[in-house]
Amino acid sequence: MYLLPPPPFSPTYPNRSTLAGEALAILLNGGSITHPQFESITASWRLSEPIRQLRRDHGWPVETIEIAAPTQERPDRYIAEYVLPAWVLEEVGVHHG
Repeated sequence: MYLLPPPPFSPTYPNRSTLAGEALAILLNGGSITHPQFESITASWRLSEPIRQLRRDHGWPVETIEIAAPTQERPDRYIAEYVLPAWVLEEVGVHHG
Protein backbone atom coordinates (compact mmCIF):
# COMPACT_ATOMS: atom_id res chain seq x y z
CA MET A 1 0.00 0.00 0.00
CA TYR A 2 1.26 3.44 -0.89
CA LEU A 3 0.96 6.58 1.21
CA LEU A 4 0.67 8.45 -2.07
CA PRO A 5 -0.36 6.94 -5.39
CA PRO A 6 2.58 5.84 -7.53
CA PRO A 7 3.54 8.22 -10.35
CA PRO A 8 2.07 7.47 -13.76
CA PHE A 9 4.05 5.17 -16.01
CA SER A 10 6.04 7.53 -18.19
CA PRO A 11 9.42 6.05 -19.11
CA THR A 12 11.90 7.76 -21.36
CA TYR A 13 13.61 6.20 -24.34
CA PRO A 14 17.40 5.99 -24.49
CA ASN A 15 19.15 6.76 -27.74
CA ARG A 16 18.72 3.72 -30.00
CA SER A 17 22.45 3.63 -30.75
CA THR A 18 23.36 3.06 -27.07
CA LEU A 19 23.57 -0.32 -25.36
CA ALA A 20 20.54 0.63 -23.25
CA GLY A 21 18.70 1.43 -26.48
CA GLU A 22 19.67 -1.92 -27.97
CA ALA A 23 18.48 -3.77 -24.87
CA LEU A 24 15.19 -1.85 -24.82
CA ALA A 25 14.55 -2.59 -28.49
CA ILE A 26 14.88 -6.32 -27.79
CA LEU A 27 12.62 -6.11 -24.75
CA LEU A 28 10.01 -4.03 -26.58
CA ASN A 29 9.78 -6.74 -29.21
CA GLY A 30 8.30 -8.85 -26.44
CA GLY A 31 11.50 -10.76 -26.03
CA SER A 32 13.76 -11.55 -23.16
CA ILE A 33 17.50 -11.08 -23.06
CA THR A 34 20.34 -12.80 -21.25
CA HIS A 35 23.97 -11.78 -21.12
CA PRO A 36 25.12 -14.40 -23.66
CA GLN A 37 22.40 -13.30 -26.12
CA PHE A 38 23.20 -9.63 -25.62
CA GLU A 39 26.90 -10.26 -26.12
CA SER A 40 26.26 -12.10 -29.38
CA ILE A 41 24.09 -9.23 -30.68
CA THR A 42 26.14 -6.24 -29.49
CA ALA A 43 29.64 -7.64 -28.81
CA SER A 44 29.32 -6.01 -25.37
CA TRP A 45 30.26 -8.15 -22.41
CA ARG A 46 28.14 -6.08 -20.03
CA LEU A 47 24.35 -6.18 -19.88
CA SER A 48 23.85 -5.20 -16.24
CA GLU A 49 24.71 -1.52 -16.81
CA PRO A 50 22.24 -1.00 -19.70
CA ILE A 51 19.55 -2.71 -17.60
CA ARG A 52 20.39 -0.44 -14.65
CA GLN A 53 20.09 2.58 -16.96
CA LEU A 54 16.72 1.42 -18.25
CA ARG A 55 15.44 0.97 -14.71
CA ARG A 56 16.92 3.94 -12.89
CA ASP A 57 17.58 6.55 -15.56
CA HIS A 58 14.66 5.86 -17.91
CA GLY A 59 11.93 4.39 -15.67
CA TRP A 60 11.42 1.00 -17.34
CA PRO A 61 10.33 -1.72 -14.85
CA VAL A 62 12.58 -4.44 -16.24
CA GLU A 63 12.06 -7.72 -14.40
CA THR A 64 14.79 -10.23 -13.62
CA ILE A 65 14.13 -13.94 -13.86
CA GLU A 66 16.79 -16.34 -12.64
CA ILE A 67 17.19 -19.20 -15.11
CA ALA A 68 19.27 -22.34 -14.86
CA ALA A 69 22.38 -22.22 -17.04
CA PRO A 70 24.53 -25.09 -15.82
CA THR A 71 28.03 -25.68 -17.08
CA GLN A 72 30.26 -28.66 -16.51
CA GLU A 73 32.29 -26.62 -14.01
CA ARG A 74 29.20 -25.12 -12.32
CA PRO A 75 26.20 -27.45 -12.57
CA ASP A 76 24.23 -25.21 -10.17
CA ARG A 77 24.82 -22.00 -12.18
CA TYR A 78 21.97 -19.51 -12.73
CA ILE A 79 21.97 -16.41 -14.90
CA ALA A 80 19.62 -13.45 -15.19
CA GLU A 81 17.06 -13.20 -17.95
CA TYR A 82 15.47 -9.77 -18.35
CA VAL A 83 11.91 -9.10 -19.53
CA LEU A 84 9.34 -6.33 -19.51
CA PRO A 85 6.06 -7.17 -17.78
CA ALA A 86 3.07 -7.79 -20.05
CA TRP A 87 1.30 -4.67 -18.75
CA VAL A 88 4.22 -2.53 -19.93
CA LEU A 89 4.11 -4.02 -23.42
CA GLU A 90 0.36 -3.38 -23.52
CA GLU A 91 0.83 0.17 -22.23
CA VAL A 92 3.30 1.05 -25.00
CA GLY A 93 1.23 -0.71 -27.63
CA VAL A 94 3.39 -3.76 -28.24
CA HIS A 95 1.53 -6.92 -29.07
CA HIS A 96 3.05 -9.98 -27.50
CA GLY A 97 2.06 -13.54 -27.55
